[in-house]
Amino acid sequence: MPISSQQCTPYLSVSLHQGKGNVSADVSGLLTSIRDVAKKAADQKGLEKPRFPNVTDPELEIDGTDFGWAHYAVKRAPGWLDGAGLTDVHNHIVVVAKRGDIYALLFSDNGLRNLVARKVTAATDGQFARIQRLSSTEINKAFVESQVRTLWLNGTHTRSTTKPDSKVLSGIELETALDPLGDQSYYFSSVRSTLSLSDQITSKVVGASPSGGRIWLGPTRSWDEFANTMTLVLDRASDLMSDANRSDKPLPVLASSINSLAGIEEPYDVALIIPEQVSAEAAVNADDDMRWLEQFGDAARFEITPVDGSSNFEADVYWGEGRLGRLAYEFEQTPTSEIRLKVRTVDGFDGDELEGSLLGLCRDPGNLTIYFDTGHTFSRGHFYETRFRDARFEDWGWVRMDRDQTVFKQEKPLDGKRFAVENTGNDDDWSLFGSVARHWPNLDQRGAQTGWLVCDDGAMESADFIHVDDTAVPPKLTLIHVKGSGSESLNRGISVSDYEVVVGQAIKNIRHIDRDLLRDKLTANAGGVLQDAVWHNGTRQQNRNGFLAMLDGLGSSLEKTVVVFQPRVRRSVYHEIRARIDAGDLDRADVRRLQQLDALLLGARADCYSLGANFVVISDGDDL
Repeated sequence: MPISSQQCTPYLSVSLHQGKGNVSADVSGLLTSIRDVAKKAADQKGLEKPRFPNVTDPELEIDGTDFGWAHYAVKRAPGWLDGAGLTDVHNHIVVVAKRGDIYALLFSDNGLRNLVARKVTAATDGQFARIQRLSSTEINKAFVESQVRTLWLNGTHTRSTTKPDSKVLSGIELETALDPLGDQSYYFSSVRSTLSLSDQITSKVVGASPSGGRIWLGPTRSWDEFANTMTLVLDRASDLMSDANRSDKPLPVLASSINSLAGIEEPYDVALIIPEQVSAEAAVNADDDMRWLEQFGDAARFEITPVDGSSNFEADVYWGEGRLGRLAYEFEQTPTSEIRLKVRTVDGFDGDELEGSLLGLCRDPGNLTIYFDTGHTFSRGHFYETRFRDARFEDWGWVRMDRDQTVFKQEKPLDGKRFAVENTGNDDDWSLFGSVARHWPNLDQRGAQTGWLVCDDGAMESADFIHVDDTAVPPKLTLIHVKGSGSESLNRGISVSDYEVVVGQAIKNIRHIDRDLLRDKLTANAGGVLQDAVWHNGTRQQNRNGFLAMLDGLGSSLEKTVVVFQPRVRRSVYHEIRARIDAGDLDRADVRRLQQLDALLLGARADCYSLGANFVVISDGDDL
């Protein structure tokens, strides 16, 4: 017996669309197109087609809103059954509602909903081509307000062991509970907030997934309640989605996901983040290409040539001082509003198999963080806009880099591309590693090295260097992470990417600030190629035995510090930009770069503080 609408109490979760073109889509036509999609999908999978039995009132008009709906049944074998003999019957409902030029599509079957969404986006003719999904901006304006109850957050930051990739928050007013620094690298994929649908419905919690053009309100108790609420939703979308007085960024603390290339220009920096699995395999397979890939991540450098008026650019890729080739990075917007990055080789990368592996790393969007002077960031395959605040990182240690012949770009002594650990700290080692080995902690005045110093560079390291001053009260434990500058020019500006990799390494390995974990780590690889990379008061030792014995006697009361030594930032440039910020001159590329760097370093400092450690960044204390 056919069912009627009055027997239906749908869960109100809809995808919202707007009509486009000169010819309007009609409710019955959209339903027919949806039926066709469902049947064709079953055919392609070799499954029994869904059955659409008649209903008593397939089309209705209620208070100016047109409704069309259909019931269908799908027969499928249970997912847990291997073989034949059992069949489940799933009954589903589809509802299409139209009011003016706003449409709502409701599916009880999420699989069909997602399939239809793709068809609508790609359609060039027919009923689907006459509607378009509401954009993130339109959903935000119409359906995201205050008293936020739930937030689904995804991170734009580089993956870290101390910061979640994603998280879900719940509360009664989350907009006031967000951390302006800790949460600014997250964007919300979905949200539940409180808004007024009518004079009678004044505090309704409404969920929204802006990128999918979808909202949800929950179960309804009757068809009449469903229809009335649907009308309120369609009216609200029509009235507010283009209202210039409403914010399209309702939670300004958070980053915003960007689905358009408009306004994204002037790329200036690329950070290459080597995947964790590469570093892990490098630790085990020290003689194969994995080791080289891990070392490439430490020394990779991109020199960018922007394409005027575009987000596109070309980049010369270097391994230390050796040029590997030139790549063109080109962004395109697909018909489904996705942004894709295409990378093509302009020249080079035509050497051995290893260069092919390096090319693969440089072409994978998941490994790249790209910074733009327009304030945008491309990270893990997506664009984001972050509204950086004037929260300042001020724990800088300034060291004059012009006191000797130190080569800013050279992180460590090399024999070809191999880390020449045996030369570290020698008189002719002018790398940053050499400076640390000869002078730490008396780096600024280039005094003699004092205390205990161990080099632990490599895959799965605890730090590039570990320093202990066992004569201090309390003893001082310092983990030192070193990174060569991408430029040694006297006119070099601030770079975020130069710090992103080394700060990420520092935070990834912060657990080794614990004395017991550090001892276990240094004991485990005490017999490797770094076994004699140990200094005590300037004298190189044969092994780590003395250091480990000293560590055993320290006790647990230590003053702990994590240090990043990266001389890219010049003190003179830093103070010039700070003065511009103080004067209110904010619409500048160098200001945005410093604000991005502040955000990165403040996040790292917070992670260190949580483990009882200080965080210091050492850079070039010039006085130009």
